[in-house]
Amino acid sequence: MPIPIAIQHGRMSELPGPINPTSTPTIGGLYAETFVPAGTPKGVVVVTHGYAEHCGRYHEVANVIVKAGWTAVTYDCRGHGKSPGERGYIDRFDTYVSDLHAVIAAAKRLVPDGAPAVLLGHSHGSLIVLYALASANPPQVKTAIVSSPFLGTKLPVPGYKKLLGRIASRIAPKLNQPSGIQSDQLTNDPAKRAEHAADKLNFPTANARWFVESSKAQAFVDANAHRIAVPTTWLVGGADPLVDPARSRAVANKVKGATYHDLVGLKHEVFNEVERGRVFAELSRALASA
Repeated sequence: MPIPIAIQHGRMSELPGPINPTSTPTIGGLYAETFVPAGTPKGVVVVTHGYAEHCGRYHEVANVIVKAGWTAVTYDCRGHGKSPGERGYIDRFDTYVSDLHAVIAAAKRLVPDGAPAVLLGHSHGSLIVLYALASANPPQVKTAIVSSPFLGTKLPVPGYKKLLGRIASRIAPKLNQPSGIQSDQLTNDPAKRAEHAADKLNFPTANARWFVESSKAQAFVDANAHRIAVPTTWLVGGADPLVDPARSRAVANKVKGATYHDLVGLKHEVFNEVERGRVFAELSRALASA
């Protein structure tokens, strides 16, 4: 059973602001960014972004990680940002996991031998992290932090749309449809909404094959969450209109060693919220205990 913690509205902590990457390597063909602290890093945090966005949106999160004394490695998932591939398309969900393993291996080479590795995912990135940890060959990491995990939508997808998605996945797997996601559903912060809307590396569509593959991944995580063997920290927006917090709590209940934070009043992108300072504080605490 997870340790449930409700985090109410409160005074916003000082925000660190974004930082520029130390380097921008290519890892397994994917665009990546590294952020290295002064001195010897305590370990490395691998950050996996959400669907239809990119790693460049995580420069402030990287600053939190660096200020905590850790190296951060972010990367653009296949079909996203500056990485190759058709926008949003993936043939098999396992490809995301193979890419994650490659990034983890490269990230560990940036820190001393034996230093811990931590996984941090947001939304679809959290689904990738949880899927990997529940699989037969989980990555060797110390802990994982998942924000607003994409384990189920807040509004159920009609049955006919699911059927059409499965059919399109077979006959037109690269078919894209409007996702319908609006910037005001992501955060209460007007400045962050404007940034999202203006960012040309974000895209407003969802892919047919991706829809089917991610749905199967959600079912896999639900059925195999009990296999996750490392401690996990869950940062879940209580007012998320996109991803169902109830599904996150239900899955977290199956994970031994889960600490579940109910972020009251926050929407989907908890790291981009007006009150993100309190979320960053929880992130720092999770790293301190890793």
